[in-house]
Amino acid sequence: MFTAVSTARAAGDARMVSASIALGGNIVFFTVLAAVGIVASTVGLTLTTQRRDHALWAILGIPRNRIRVILRTELVVLGAAAGALAVPLAPLVASTALAQWTTTGLDLHGATAGFHLWHVGASVLSGVVPCLLGGWGVTRRAAKTPEMRAFRDLSDPPARPGVTRSVLALCLLAGVVGMWIPGLGLELEGGIEQRTAFAFAGDLFLICLLLLMGPWVLTPLMRFWTALVPSRGVAWHLAVQSCRTRAARSVATVLPFALSLSFVGLFMVMGNVMPGSTAGLGDVLVVLGWVFVVSWVGGLAVIALVGRERTRDSAIVTVAGARPGVVTRSTIYEGVIYAGTAIVFGAIAIAVTSATIAVGAEISVVRVLDGLPWATLGVLAGVTLVTTCLALALQAARVSRTVAARALRS
Repeated sequence: MFTAVSTARAAGDARMVSASIALGGNIVFFTVLAAVGIVASTVGLTLTTQRRDHALWAILGIPRNRIRVILRTELVVLGAAAGALAVPLAPLVASTALAQWTTTGLDLHGATAGFHLWHVGASVLSGVVPCLLGGWGVTRRAAKTPEMRAFRDLSDPPARPGVTRSVLALCLLAGVVGMWIPGLGLELEGGIEQRTAFAFAGDLFLICLLLLMGPWVLTPLMRFWTALVPSRGVAWHLAVQSCRTRAARSVATVLPFALSLSFVGLFMVMGNVMPGSTAGLGDVLVVLGWVFVVSWVGGLAVIALVGRERTRDSAIVTVAGARPGVVTRSTIYEGVIYAGTAIVFGAIAIAVTSATIAVGAEISVVRVLDGLPWATLGVLAGVTLVTTCLALALQAARVSRTVAARALRS
């Protein structure tokens, strides 16, 4: 974005400067928001699954304060290393983004991706901050949890809002109210377009708020829709109980896919309402393409990172007498539950944003819903389902070759 803006300014093209700031600002905002949320939740889940290791450190005599310092230092080092590794990839990403912008009709005056020394510091900082946001509270709990409780509890510890999350939630709630009041209830000088923009901003704040409060939104949603499924099969029952017991794992897995589907729904609703806008797949990929990349990689990374814990859970079920086929099907059903929760969340987001933006634009909700590209949305939902099921099917195949007693000893 900085490259395109500086090149347009050097060429004296004021219209292109505004277009670069608007398009680049949206891309940077959505991508950074997705990256911070996904990295923070993944880091928190990873540390939560290692709570038995941290309890073992305490048993071996390491002071609790030192455990907290070690874990936070580990987060800083990992975040800095991730940021440093991202530096060589940045020019490739920037070149791809500039090529996408050119295909949308923007004249970038031959702008090419550049490199400045401050990019290294910004990249390292972008790696460290999400790691500390996601792991700060978990490291504090790791230093306080009694050792025997960490070994005894099979279910994930209950999530707590914490001060930072509570403050952010209140700020986002204020943003929702502050945007919805002029967007839905006032007559503005800018007319319908300004009202629609305020309604869009309020919806964006609402989606961010719901995802920030994921443990208290996605978990009840998952419990609700799985309770409506009439299946009485043992494999489905095991999958449902596993997703409910491992609530932190479920939320961290659902979050990336729910985030991308809700953002796409919001973008398509807005593109369908605003005059002269489009909501085609090409426009979605230009603005949200990197959000897709971040979300899908993050979702698959979460599934891979908890593979050891899932192997141990499957071993317990096997020792209890479940047949291998039941264990395999229950693991794949977990993928169905994850994808189903993300799809239901995305559908609710589309319904709410369609209703609010329709009020802001003073048109009927039916007209907004009728104009949405349902085929594209259906394909995205299908890709989400296939991705999660395939990733868990691969884990199920690996688990089927694992000896249960060895998995429980490790």
